[in-house]
Amino acid sequence: MRRLFLVALAASLSLLAPRTQAQPAAEALFAAKALDFERTSAKVVGAYVANWQPLAQVEAIPTGSLSHILYAFLRLCGPGQLPADAVRCEGRQDFQLASSEVDRRFDAAFARLKTRAPQLKVLASVGGWGGSDPFFHLANDAARRAVFAASVQQFLREHPAFDGVDIDWEHPGGNGAANGVPLGSPADGQGYADLMLDLRRALDRLTAETGRLYLLSTAVNSTQAIVRRVNFRQAAPALDLVFMMTYDFYGGWSSGAGHHSGLRSSAPGADDSLERSVQNLVEAGVPKSKLVAGVAMYGRGFSGVARPVSGAAKAAVYPGADGSAGYREIAQRYLGPRGQGLRGYRALFDAQTQAWSLYHPGLKLWMSYDDPRAVLAKGRFVTEQGLAGLFAWELSQDNGAILNAMNRGLGHLALP
Repeated sequence: MRRLFLVALAASLSLLAPRTQAQPAAEALFAAKALDFERTSAKVVGAYVANWQPLAQVEAIPTGSLSHILYAFLRLCGPGQLPADAVRCEGRQDFQLASSEVDRRFDAAFARLKTRAPQLKVLASVGGWGGSDPFFHLANDAARRAVFAASVQQFLREHPAFDGVDIDWEHPGGNGAANGVPLGSPADGQGYADLMLDLRRALDRLTAETGRLYLLSTAVNSTQAIVRRVNFRQAAPALDLVFMMTYDFYGGWSSGAGHHSGLRSSAPGADDSLERSVQNLVEAGVPKSKLVAGVAMYGRGFSGVARPVSGAAKAAVYPGADGSAGYREIAQRYLGPRGQGLRGYRALFDAQTQAWSLYHPGLKLWMSYDDPRAVLAKGRFVTEQGLAGLFAWELSQDNGAILNAMNRGLGHLALP
């Protein structure tokens, strides 16, 4: 514990050293305001924008802060559809998208944003945790894939601010009984590749019709057990970007506590880091140049932790039922304006995982989260490894500091 504290102190003091654009003073690094940036490279800076959040969030996005928005979520009609989508699916064919007035309002907001940020690409993300069950019913059937691909084409025609589609299928081979019904089979790995190839052809046909280029991306659980289920070698050529969900390595479902969004693995061979995720996907046949590293704009808390290291025993999760808290709340309640820790919490740096966390030794509460300092390191890693960029889940949870750190870590210049 003393080692962790001393490393944390040294890292905090390093913020006071002479600084570059990528390593600002603590006051700037933790400032709760998203900034505009001058982009110095084509690296992706992406974030999910949730359609259950107010439109005002889109209007407030600084012009140069994002290159890609992932709009969460579009849902599918038919077998596996969510009960909440019943009204939107009335009159729709099985495996068509369940679009609504909400999507039209966001389309208009994205169009307004693009007038001042013409470089921005907006992708409609389909599925998500709890919304992926229809994929298990369609991916292995060519006729059903065709219905879905045609529906994607129609959505893009009717929502011109969108530049493509993102498939967030969680997860081929097994859905974790997200809605109480286990789904998945070994055939899903090839079905996934077939779906991506069909979508690529459908988007290319739409390009021939409209003259616009359309992007196809996917969001993936990047652990080896799931990556190995999927025929990425065949799917990768059809994909423009692969968003690695390099977070949630630990949570209420895991046997122990841990750094849920670490850069490096907690031990040799451990499959719990961004670094290992890159290895998993490259070995599966995905080029590094298409891989986008994930950042968490939220943390996961654990109670009953006697020693704050990955693999430590835990009693339960905190706060709330799922044990998560947005970075905005973490910064205000636990972290403080210089990243030093508040109300009995200590900010700790783990040299093994290159991750920061907050620990309250008296209460034995441990919060694993992506700190701006950790995000800077992820940005440097992306550049060194030749990855496509960074993205985050999800924008409303940030106070601006994480998005700023994503840009700074990739070398983009903050504008006054």
